[in-house]
Amino acid sequence: MSHLNNLDLNLLKALHALLEERNVTRAAARLSLSQPAVSGMLARLRQYFDDPILVRTAQGMMPTNRAAALAEPLARIIGEIETLVQPAEFVPAELEAVFKIGTIDNSFHSVGIPFAAKLQTLAPNARVAFFNLRREEMEDKLAKGELDAAIAAHVAAPDRLRYKKLYHENFICALREGHPVLQQEWTLDTFCRQTFVLGSFYGGSFTGATDRELAKLGKSRRVALSVQNFALIPDLLRQSDLLAVVPSRLVQHGDRLATLPLPFASPGYDKLLLWHERSHFDVVQQWMRGVLEGAVQRGAT
Repeated sequence: MSHLNNLDLNLLKALHALLEERNVTRAAARLSLSQPAVSGMLARLRQYFDDPILVRTAQGMMPTNRAAALAEPLARIIGEIETLVQPAEFVPAELEAVFKIGTIDNSFHSVGIPFAAKLQTLAPNARVAFFNLRREEMEDKLAKGELDAAIAAHVAAPDRLRYKKLYHENFICALREGHPVLQQEWTLDTFCRQTFVLGSFYGGSFTGATDRELAKLGKSRRVALSVQNFALIPDLLRQSDLLAVVPSRLVQHGDRLATLPLPFASPGYDKLLLWHERSHFDVVQQWMRGVLEGAVQRGAT
């Protein structure tokens, strides 16, 4: 029978790295150890748990069922241990850190700008980097510490991440000031006669949630242009007669754009702040998440 006295903290850290990296060489680099040293740790872990821990497959090294079950509680334990060795408190004005935030949609306007402004006020020596992010890589980058947090719609959020709702978003129809349709009666048929640009989260799609709602009503519209970068949409609208169904916070004061309500019912979505279990108890990370949440809420009022 295994005993806790036979398992030291370094082996737990090695197990954590091995389960996240699923590669001895990468785990060794992450731990600043040699590959033979980490291979030896893996051998000890296999002996301790009486389990292979990682097995080779056609897709690379994969955790066994026993090892996969250990991943989440182990991440929590490592996070709590890291919290124990941190200073009891810190002074934000003296903080020197780089916060890495991933976004997968139009979050920079509604979240990134107010957060960056507030951070400069509270922690002028801290820096923040924003990264474009795909849904399928979000959990992995947060688990590895390549990102500190992510901003995404609820529908794009992986199930195993911690999260907090930042706000609820609704959709509107945006178009350039002076667009001819502004002189017409705004009805469902008027809407369907227009030509649209669509923001596609994953790129290349000419249909989205709006089209699914229209289909329920036996209606359709024409989408002539699809872009993955939502930030391009306001400029495209200003230079054309295209319309776009966009999150309301994408249209900013001074954008020289007009807005119209959708002439049909359309559900909105929740915008979430997401992070990994590994950083949940980190004092600085907790502070950063609080600043981000507060900045967004103040910006929405």
